[in-house]
Amino acid sequence: MIHHFISQNILRSPEYTNSIKRMRLLGARFDIKVISSMLILPYLISFLLSSFLSSNNISVYFYSISIFIISFICIAFTVGNYFYYKTYNTYYDVFIFGFFEDDTEAVLKNIYDDYPIFKSILIVLILSIIPSVISFLLLKDIKVETTLAAYTLLFITLILMILALRGTINSKPLGKIHAQVSSLNTINYMVPNGPIAVTWAIKERKKSIQFSPVEKERGEILIQNLFSRNSLIYQTEQNSYLEENLPHVVFSLMESFGHNILYMDNPDKNDLLGELRTHFNEDFVFKNFTSFDNGTASSLLGQCFYSTNENLSQSSEQKTLLPHTAFKPYKEKGYRIIFITSGNAMWRSLANYLPYQGVDEIYDQNNIIDIYPESQNTLSYWGVADEYSFKLAKKLLDESKQPLFIYILTITNHPPYKAPHGYKVKTIDSSCLIGKIGKDDTERKNILSAYQYATDALGNFITNIKNSSLKEKTIIGASGDHHLRGMKQTLPQETFLSYSVPFYLYVPKTILENTPTHFDRSRFGSHKDIMPTLYSISLSNAEYWAIGGRNLLLQKDIPQYNFSYNRLIWADKSGVVDISKTPFTKYSWDKSYLVAKNEIPMTKKEIQTINDYIELLNWQMNFLLKGYKNP
Repeated sequence: MIHHFISQNILRSPEYTNSIKRMRLLGARFDIKVISSMLILPYLISFLLSSFLSSNNISVYFYSISIFIISFICIAFTVGNYFYYKTYNTYYDVFIFGFFEDDTEAVLKNIYDDYPIFKSILIVLILSIIPSVISFLLLKDIKVETTLAAYTLLFITLILMILALRGTINSKPLGKIHAQVSSLNTINYMVPNGPIAVTWAIKERKKSIQFSPVEKERGEILIQNLFSRNSLIYQTEQNSYLEENLPHVVFSLMESFGHNILYMDNPDKNDLLGELRTHFNEDFVFKNFTSFDNGTASSLLGQCFYSTNENLSQSSEQKTLLPHTAFKPYKEKGYRIIFITSGNAMWRSLANYLPYQGVDEIYDQNNIIDIYPESQNTLSYWGVADEYSFKLAKKLLDESKQPLFIYILTITNHPPYKAPHGYKVKTIDSSCLIGKIGKDDTERKNILSAYQYATDALGNFITNIKNSSLKEKTIIGASGDHHLRGMKQTLPQETFLSYSVPFYLYVPKTILENTPTHFDRSRFGSHKDIMPTLYSISLSNAEYWAIGGRNLLLQKDIPQYNFSYNRLIWADKSGVVDISKTPFTKYSWDKSYLVAKNEIPMTKKEIQTINDYIELLNWQMNFLLKGYKNP
């Protein structure tokens, strides 16, 4: 497949040398994984048969037949994968199940007409018989002895097979997340073999969800009830300065950048901001703010693609072009859309999904290592150190001749928490986490150090931008993908604090001078408000999709939009509502992002508003994917 589907120019190009090496190495590891998984049971059964039966014939025949069956399955799936790639330019994915969902008879006829079925079956049979015959000839005269040495050999072999089956030692078991070896998908698609690709397709199939067309009238009622308007399509104000001076826009979704630990920050005793502190003091920061959900994938997909399901990018809708995305307004204004992650872009199939939704370039840990070889030394369980993602973003901004929208997904502040080797930790006080998280002082220090490192890396990036020619033409935003999970909560007092994240925003002075704005730190918001805010300070007359999101820098706020939404809580100036269960429970505000212990009653209108909003989230997702019923 490599020589059929990857051009010689790519194979010979020095630019892709490292990627090709990774592809071959990972491909071999996946092959070994499949062989081990299929041979381990026949090997064990054959050994036991030989040990307890007087004749060796039964075990030899059993093993040889098993080899034939295994070979047939592996080769058949591999040949099928070849033709699947030839047709769809990808390895097996969830669309292979269309064979059963579509007109199966028609599909079979199409396969018969387009592919050399009989020739392929014959080749598969011949290639399957060869290893079976070889194994029979090699084993037929061997007598297995039930000695200690024999059982020791069996045990060692089984251990090696289990290790090969896992495929890795210091990270997650070898899987789809490891198959991203290059920025070029053509190379990535060569990594998995047929059987592996099929297992991935089956797993994604299980995660697949069903969407359906929606009633137009129901959506209009919900939108009217909630926001007193007829559509979820909004438009930024006309701004002649922005029309002539399109700024770069960078947004970073920060791993575990939760306010539930940030509130313990103390510049003298427990520095959790590092270099970011200066910018928190100089620029805009909203803290009455929550993430869309409580996982990285769900928050990212919710913010960028308005999805209420974290498996959208892995579902049967992964190739559906959405009519509205967070990237579209920038795309329509001539921006180049770039996605950077410190981790692996095959996580959640983002490397496959993002290009369908308008992302022009994707950079992940592999590209970063190619560009900055020293980052290899920081490679951890989840990826390379965040500083290199920010360093790459600065490089791309410096070199670009057109406006860029860069979306950065960081990973360093992720369990198991640990700052990169060589990072000089500023003052921290691990005692603040006693009784909240961490089994010992070492773990608590690691948690604080990793958090500080991540904010410091972001702060250094912002400092570098402000100290360069990019200062007046680059907008920077950042927020947490979710709270820092695993911390013990004091409920109900910390109902809001437990799920809140900050939203930081830097806007160049020249844009502020030419754009009507007002900063009110008491405003409530969540991920729904990030993109509308960025659009409003960077784009003139731009249409965008929003679900209760508004420009947080509006001169006069709109009461219907002044709320925070997270899948588990709802917050506004009247209090915080626990919506994780029904009936909802509301608490009044106390102090410092905490709520009072006692519940307060909710009005029917408050309950209806929350229920309508949750229904609208699901309605609009189905609309974006399936449209209206009987349009």
